[in-house]
Amino acid sequence: MKNLTIVGAQWGDEGKGKIVDHLCDKFDAVLRFQGGHNAGHTIVIGKEKFILSILPSGLIRNKLCIIGSSVVIDPIHLLNEINLLKKKKINISTNNLKIANNASILLPFHSLIDKAREKELSKKKIGTTGRGIGPCYEDKIARRGLKIYDLEDTNTLKTRLNNLINFHNIFLKSVSQKKISFKKTFKLLLSIRKKILPFSVNINEFVNSKLFFKKKLLFEGAQGLMLDIDHGTFPFVTSSNTIPATAASSLGLKPSKIGHILGIMKAYTTRVGEGPFPTELKSNIGLELAKNGHEFGSVTGRPRRCGWFDAVQCKKAINIAGIDFIALTKIDVLDNFEEIKICYKYKMGKKNIDFMPSSNKDLNNVKPLYKTLKGWCEKTTGIKNKINLPKKAQEFIKVIEALLNVPIVYLSNGPERNDIINLKRIT
Repeated sequence: MKNLTIVGAQWGDEGKGKIVDHLCDKFDAVLRFQGGHNAGHTIVIGKEKFILSILPSGLIRNKLCIIGSSVVIDPIHLLNEINLLKKKKINISTNNLKIANNASILLPFHSLIDKAREKELSKKKIGTTGRGIGPCYEDKIARRGLKIYDLEDTNTLKTRLNNLINFHNIFLKSVSQKKISFKKTFKLLLSIRKKILPFSVNINEFVNSKLFFKKKLLFEGAQGLMLDIDHGTFPFVTSSNTIPATAASSLGLKPSKIGHILGIMKAYTTRVGEGPFPTELKSNIGLELAKNGHEFGSVTGRPRRCGWFDAVQCKKAINIAGIDFIALTKIDVLDNFEEIKICYKYKMGKKNIDFMPSSNKDLNNVKPLYKTLKGWCEKTTGIKNKINLPKKAQEFIKVIEALLNVPIVYLSNGPERNDIINLKRIT
C-alpha cells in the first residue's frame, strides 16, 4: 500500500492526531483536507504536549505538510501556531508547509457572527465552537467569501472585502450587534498578507507535479464522520464533508490517489455539543469514562458526553467512508470496568434494527441493545504485543471486529506516542 487516508469514525476526538503522528514517519507528506481551527490534535512527545488545530501534525516530524482548498483558514490563528512551533524549535518554512491558494479565509467577524447566532437560537443552538467555521463555509458556498489568492492584489481584496462586510453588517444590525469595521479588517489583512502568501501554491498543479509521482501521501481529516454535513446527524454537524472522498476534491487529485482508508474509533463513544447520541451514559459510568479518558476538548475545553461503543453507528461510518482498516484507541480507559457493553442493534418501536436512522427524530427514540462482556480489570498500558493483553481484552477486540467485519490493525493503550500495538502491517 502506498497512500493512506485517516478519518475519525465517530463524532470526532477519536485520537487521530496520535495515529497520524505514529504513522507519518512512513510517509513523505501529510495533507490536511477539510475543517478549520475548531478541531484539535493533541500529541504528547516525552514531556512536550502539542495542540494543533490548523497545521498538519506532520510538521512536528519535519514532513512536507499541505493544507487543501476545502480547509477554512484563520490567518491569525495559523500564524500563531507557526510561531508556537518555532518557539519549540520546530522548523517551519515555505519548504515544508504549503497552503492551497484557493482555500477560504476565515476572518475575526466570522466568529462574532457564529456566537451571535448561537445566542439568538438559545435553546435550539447547534453547539458550535464559536470559531466562525460555519459562517466562513457559508460565504464560500454563497460565492462571496475571500480566498488566499485574493491577498495578492490589494484592489481586488478591497472590493471583495467591502462587499462581504456590507452583507454581514445587515445581520449584525438586526441582532443589535456592533457593525464590522471595514478599515480595521482591511488593515489587518494588509499587515499579514506578506506573511501568508509565501506559503500559498496552486494546489492541484503542485500535488500533480513530477515531484509527487513517487511520494507516499498521508491524508488527514478533522472532526468525525458522524459530523459530516451530508451524512452526519444534521443539523448537529460540522460545516464540511468529513468523508475521505473530500481529500481528492480538496487537493485536486485523482480519487484513487487517496489510497486505503483507516478509520479511528475509540473503545467507547464520545460527543461534544448538541445532537443525538444513542449510547450516551448519563450516569456515574459516563462520568467515570470521562474522568479516565480525560474527555475535555483540546480546542474548547468543553467536557465530552460519553457512552459505550456503538457498532451500529460505526457500521454506518464504514459504509459512507469505505473504511478498510480500524485503529481502536483508548482501550486503557476501560481497564477498571467489571462490565463493558457494546451496542450491536437499536430497538425502534417494536422493531430491532441494525442500521442508523437518518432523521434525528428516529435516532432520538432508538434504544441501544447491548452485548455485555466481562471486563479485564487489569492494566493494558505498556503492553507491546496483542498476545500479552488480558484474555478478556482480546475478546473485546474480537467482538468488535466480528460486528464490523473490518480488521483492527492498531490498538492505542495509553497517552504516549509509543503506547500503540501494531496488530497487522498495512504500511
